[in-house]
This record gives sequence, structure tokens and C-alpha cells, in this order.
Amino acid sequence: MLAVGILTSTFPGDAQRAPRGKVTSLQATSDQSGPHPATAEIAGPATIMCINATSETPNPPPLPNCRITAPGFSGVLNKGQTVDATGAGTVTLRCNGQGYMRCNARIDIPPAAK
Repeated sequence: MLAVGILTSTFPGDAQRAPRGKVTSLQATSDQSGPHPATAEIAGPATIMCINATSETPNPPPLPNCRITAPGFSGVLNKGQTVDATGAGTVTLRCNGQGYMRCNARIDIPPAAK
């Protein structure tokens, strides 16, 4: 009985978890019929990361990467690079490079402020 009393007094039942943000994944491709971009709507600032970019062409110059258009940013990200979108709007991912390509990006939207 003493052990049960100690355990219940040291572990409060009203513990709260930190709010989680939202993650959205995008995948774009290009093939013989042309580019196939991916889009997502964001409601506010977000961090965008180029997860991967590959081409079926061996060692293509330049190496494949992610072309991102988002509120406050338009440019190219290499694998592993991030950029911050500044507000609400559309995020568009296109593959940048040569040959048949596939690229992936992740949008991290922070939890809403209270």
C-alpha cells in the first residue's frame, strides 16, 4: 500500500503534452510527358525541406534538386536544405535537373499559438 501511495503522489494525473505541429509531404516527378509538380496550401509560416531528389540519368550535371515556390521564397534547395515560408499561400514543388526525376519535400507547420 505504501508503494502505491508513493507512486500516485509522484506522477501527477494532469500532465499536458506539448502541442504538435502538422507535417505535409510532397512528391513531384518528371517523365516523357513533362513535369508533374506537387502543391499544398499552408495557412501560415512553415519550414520546407528538400528530402530527396533523384534522376534515372546516371551522374547528371547538374545533380537533381528541389525547386520550391512558397510565400516569401522562390528557388532551388539541395537535398537536406530548408527554407522558411513567411505566410499563408501555396507551396509548389518541382523537380530540377535532367532525365526522369522524382523529388520529395516536407512541410513542417508549427502548432498554432495559444
